[in-house]
Parts: sequence; structure tokens; C-alpha cells
Amino acid sequence: MEPQTLSAYITKQIEQRVSKKDILEQLVSVGWSEDEASTAYAQALVDGGVPVPQKGTRGLFAKKSTTVEVVLNLFSFILLGIITTALGTLYFKIIEHFFPDPLAASGYYYSGASNAIHYAMAGLIIGFPLFVIALRLWFKKFREEENKVESNLTKWVTYLVLLIAAVVIVGDLITILYTFLQGEISIRFFLKGITVLVLAGSIFGFYFLERKKIQYRGDIARTSFQTFGWGLLGVIVVGIILGFVATGSPTSERNRTFDSRRSSDLDELAMCVNSFANQFERLPSNLSELDKNSSLSYCANRRDPETGAQYEYRVVVPLETKEGLSTGAFELCATFSLPSETQQTTRYMDTMGSKWYTHDIGKNCYQEEVSFRNTLVPASPEKF
Repeated sequence: MEPQTLSAYITKQIEQRVSKKDILEQLVSVGWSEDEASTAYAQALVDGGVPVPQKGTRGLFAKKSTTVEVVLNLFSFILLGIITTALGTLYFKIIEHFFPDPLAASGYYYSGASNAIHYAMAGLIIGFPLFVIALRLWFKKFREEENKVESNLTKWVTYLVLLIAAVVIVGDLITILYTFLQGEISIRFFLKGITVLVLAGSIFGFYFLERKKIQYRGDIARTSFQTFGWGLLGVIVVGIILGFVATGSPTSERNRTFDSRRSSDLDELAMCVNSFANQFERLPSNLSELDKNSSLSYCANRRDPETGAQYEYRVVVPLETKEGLSTGAFELCATFSLPSETQQTTRYMDTMGSKWYTHDIGKNCYQEEVSFRNTLVPASPEKF
């Protein structure tokens, strides 16, 4: 069927008082797409003498965004949230690394700082390219089709983002100024405030131009949006580089994890040996002997996480009892990959000053003293 014949058919249907809904359903049912049917219906109205607006920036007929385009735009906002959160987290942790809190110097370190940095870096590496692709497709639709109009949903979501960004900017400026007037501002706090201000300001500026381009069809050069893109890329690259400086390479992070496990194992083994001595009033001859006691059997499974070898253990001073006081000493050794000083930013509060968490690179041995009041009847050797 030719387009003019289709227009004539629609005109006839309109003259017969057939509703627009019924006409469009008839056309779709025989194979016309919804867009083709809507366009033909509008053309029939024009042929019937219905006046149309002057040709301008919108074109002759407005074409609504498709469901795919709406979903694509909403997906870009989800990616925006991921990127903003990841970038803020990354720079906050970097600032905390290079400008540590004096209270943290006492050994209380923020839990999972290294994990937070790595997760933020992963979010940026994956999220940023997808965000750029989603925006390019969104702008491309409106650049190629002058009569394209967006849905109310994407329009209101965009204005909601602008509102949130504006509120964050005002709140951040008030907080920075208030802290400054109180005389309590520090470099650490100031840099965090600037980070929030830059993120919120960039989002507000970008989507302010996006509204002028998409909704109001303003003549905004592509270079304006490209400047935002390259600027964001530069900030991300710098952040990732600083993130590696703060936490080390993936290999260093793996070694750090191994060392953290070794320190934890030695600390736990020391407690197990102490428990064994309290129960049987003697030190175990080797770590495998811990397996002979059901309550301490889990201790014998503590091995080097990288090599699988058993930790070195030896009795330094056999357990002796004098005047009801039992004393002795033993030694535990492990080979570490990194000095503990390189792990300051990622240690958790569970160190609590334990000597097992302070070590140099290579083999390290520590002695542990055993001392307790003898209140038990010595166990017979057969029980071992």
C-alpha cells in the first residue's frame, strides 16, 4: 500500500468518526509499526487541513523516544551513580592515605581501605566506558533526528539529578565555610570538601548543558561535552595511579594478603599452644600434636597460605612448675613477603599491638612466654 493511499484510508476513517486508537490498532495489526502508523495519522490530519506549527528546531512532527532509548538513558544514570560513588571513595581513601588522621597512628587503621580502593578502581574501569557509550548513543539519537522528543520520565530524572547536585554543592560549601570559621579546618578535610565540590559541580554543569541541548535544542558545541569527558577521564586516570601508589600493584596486594594471613595464623597458633599448655601442663613437641586434642585440632591446619608448609615451631624453655606457677617459652617462625610498614593503610583494628603483625621481609621468629597458675592434676601420657 502506498503512503498516499494509506493517508487517504486514514482520512476516510476519521470522517467516519473512527477513534484514533482504533485506527492505529488496525494499522499495527496488518504490519505497520507504531511509529509509521502515528506518522501516517499525523500526515492524514495535515492533508485534511489541520494546521501545523512553523518549521523550526523541532521539525514537522515530534517523535517520542522509544522504550529502548528511555532504558538506555536510565542506565546511564545508574552508571553515573556508580562512577560518582567510586570516584568519591577512591579520592577519599587516597587523601586518608597521604594525609592520615593522627589518631590512626596509634595502630587503629580503617578497615578495608585497600579493598575499598580496589573496588572503586574496578568500578571506574568498567563503569566509565559504558557511561560514555550510553551517552554517545543518547546524544546521537537527538542529533540525527531533529523531531525527536524525550519522555517525561527521563526529563524528570535528569532534573532530579540536577537538584541533588545543587543541594550537595550548597551543603558542601556551607560545611567548608563553617569549619573554616570554627578554625578546625585541616588539609585532609579541605581536600575531601573540594573532592565533593568538584564531583557535584561537574555533574551539575554537564547536565545543565545536556538540558539546553536535548530539551531546549540549544546550539551547544560537541566540544563542550567532550571537554567534560576528557576531564573526567584525566581525573580517573590520576586517581587510579594514586590508588596503585597507595596500595601497591596487584602482586603486592596479593603478597600483603598472604602476610596478613600469616600474622593471623601465628597469633592464633600462639593462643593454641598456650591453651594446650594450660590443659596438659606441658608444651607440645610439635604443631602436629595439637591435632590430637579435639578442641585444638583446627590449629594444626594453620599452614603457610602460599606454600602450604607448616610454620616453624620449637620449644625454647620447657614448661616448669615452681610454687604452683608454670612457666615456659616457645618460638614460632614464618617467612613474610613484605615488611609490615607497607601495610599500614590496610591493617585492621585486630592488630591491637600484637607482635605477630610487626615483621620485616623474609623469615621472622618471635618468642612467646607461657605462664599460668597450676590448678590441674597432670594428665597421663597415654591421653596424648
